[in-house]
Amino acid sequence: MKKSIALMPAIVATAVLSASAFAASMSKVGDVKSTDAAKNELVLSTGDTFTLPKSFKTDALKVGEKVKVTYEMHDGKMVATHVNPEK
Repeated sequence: MKKSIALMPAIVATAVLSASAFAASMSKVGDVKSTDAAKNELVLSTGDTFTLPKSFKTDALKVGEKVKVTYEMHDGKMVATHVNPEK
């Protein structure tokens, strides 16, 4: 009985961490409105602004192109982890 009670905090912690890992990554689809290489930013026609990784080549994106942006929230900003063309 004591062993199962002792394991309960570990089980709860695992469940919470697993749920937050799934919720951490989100995505949005929209048309590219603009990019700013100096600021490492991508703006969609919806008005959503994403911070891009420094290694990302913004010239690969064309204004008007439909994309799916996978992102995570960091310090209140949407930070893109993947940007893929959407059909």
